[in-house]
Amino acid sequence: ARVAVVGAGPAGLYAVQSLLASAPGIGVDVFDRLPAPYGLVRYGVAPDNQKIKSVTRVLRTAFDDGKQVRFFGNVRFGRDIARATFKS
Repeated sequence: ARVAVVGAGPAGLYAVQSLLASAPGIGVDVFDRLPAPYGLVRYGVAPDNQKIKSVTRVLRTAFDDGKQVRFFGNVRFGRDIARATFKS
């Protein structure tokens, strides 16, 4: 089975890690309106603040297995994709 997670910031990626831990073998598609994952950690933190930016090392583990987790960037719900696309 595959599930969708909307948002590739810290909250979304912690949700991905939780899903993977609780349901081995599940596939997760992560959608974000930004072109790259990690949300404000990537885009909203000054480059010289390496302590905060180091959080990406923890978040990156969600993508360790490229087969289970797929990232789709530059996607806006309601414009590029609709909830009806996903069947319950």
